[in-house]
Amino acid sequence: MVIFVGTVITMDSSQDREVRTEAEPRPPRRSTNPRERAPIDVEQAIEHTGSVVIVEGLPEQSAVVRRHILSRVSWRQREAESLLLLASELFNNAITHTRSGDPGGDVTVAIIKIQRRVQIKVIDQGPRHQEIANPHVRPLQPDRPGGLGLRLVATQANRWGTVHHETGTTVWFEIDRDARR
Repeated sequence: MVIFVGTVITMDSSQDREVRTEAEPRPPRRSTNPRERAPIDVEQAIEHTGSVVIVEGLPEQSAVVRRHILSRVSWRQREAESLLLLASELFNNAITHTRSGDPGGDVTVAIIKIQRRVQIKVIDQGPRHQEIANPHVRPLQPDRPGGLGLRLVATQANRWGTVHHETGTTVWFEIDRDARR
């Protein structure tokens, strides 16, 4: 038996053919890694609380990420709209442009509450093959579809940035609660 994420392929030796069946999707997992739970420190020694969820790199998992964010922040839905929109954009970028979107890939999303603001970190599994990934705001090109996700983050977040590490890239943003009222 050969197992691929999402599909189980078995060889039926009596008829010498493949039989494909869908595997159960993996449920979201929590991470206890303190490095993932820590905020990107834009200030010195800040108090914070954090929560991390690891989900499969599939488009439908974006809804799981949004529900997780809503369950962790104490903002009303209307106040949280920017958090949800920007987190969805970064999640979709991770599964579109990195190994996180390949079969078996994962995306880690951290929600960190810091005083009167929330920081969201989306951690991917790094670039595909020998590609170089450097998330950045691209120049506007009206004839090219896409490419607006980080522009949206740059205009709606109070702070944002990227951190490259051995296992991938973290793209993060912060939204101040007072700025969204």
